[in-house]
Amino acid sequence: MIYPNTTGKTAESARLLTLESVWIQGKLRMWGRWSVIGHGRTGNMFNALLASTKISKTAIQQVLSHLKASGMDEQELKTYFLDLLSGKHKSSLAFCTDSEGLIIDNVIAEVLVRGGHDGLFKVINDRYRHRLSKKEMARQLQAKHPEWSLRTCENRIDVYLQVAEFMLYSPMCIQFDKNPQRFCLQSCAGVG
Repeated sequence: MIYPNTTGKTAESARLLTLESVWIQGKLRMWGRWSVIGHGRTGNMFNALLASTKISKTAIQQVLSHLKASGMDEQELKTYFLDLLSGKHKSSLAFCTDSEGLIIDNVIAEVLVRGGHDGLFKVINDRYRHRLSKKEMARQLQAKHPEWSLRTCENRIDVYLQVAEFMLYSPMCIQFDKNPQRFCLQSCAGVG
């Protein structure tokens, strides 16, 4: 199978390459899961539990008691476990450590919040923390702007997400000591 180099139209400048987009979306999904679990306070405990080959009843009881002590309510816990059970297999890409979560949180805060892009922060927050579908986000946008069609709202949500992800990509790479150009093939660099 041949994978496209970029998604969308090639003439657009604020567009990530396909692999860049996959990487940043993966980081944002991990951040969203990390920030929902006990508001980011219990990520390492779950990582240790999921990394073990056998999960004992005692380990589960310890995790549940720690979650209740950290202030996680029953609905948050239920949502988390349903999300965990719906996955076909455990993946290290699904969870991040507290240190990784804090790095991602700091990048988002620095670029979007301190940068004055509150609307883009809300879009990222709705998509990755609250796990809203793009369709649901478009419906919410249309409720605020009834003069826009649902399709227009869907297009705007797509563009908002792409711009926010583009803005976060390079700073996120720098914080994780990754070369932002690492997915650029020789054909992208003009060598050929």
